[in-house]
Amino acid sequence: MTEISLLLSDGIPLGLTVQGHTGFAPRGRDVVCAAVSALVQSLLYGFESVLGAEEIKWSQDDSQARISLDWRDVPGREKDVLVRTVIGSLREIARIYPDNVRIVEVPVNEMEF
Repeated sequence: MTEISLLLSDGIPLGLTVQGHTGFAPRGRDVVCAAVSALVQSLLYGFESVLGAEEIKWSQDDSQARISLDWRDVPGREKDVLVRTVIGSLREIARIYPDNVRIVEVPVNEMEF
């Protein structure tokens, strides 16, 4: 199961942590895990390369199959379309594959990066 912890403040996403493998298929053949990974990597790419957001904070731990992104300090509204698109896509994957992907909404004061 892949768990996506979505950091929220008043319903506004400020970051996320994705951890685990979906278990949909064996590693290397798991299209659900690949879709989640591609979306999260696209989100990071969008912040760094498209928006040029030097304020994005992220960490990755391959041994734990975990990546965290924190965009609280990224200024401007340009990020909203990027964030809404990726999170909406992750929500759709979780809806279609509920046994493999779960999204947990976490209030800003209950999550650390």
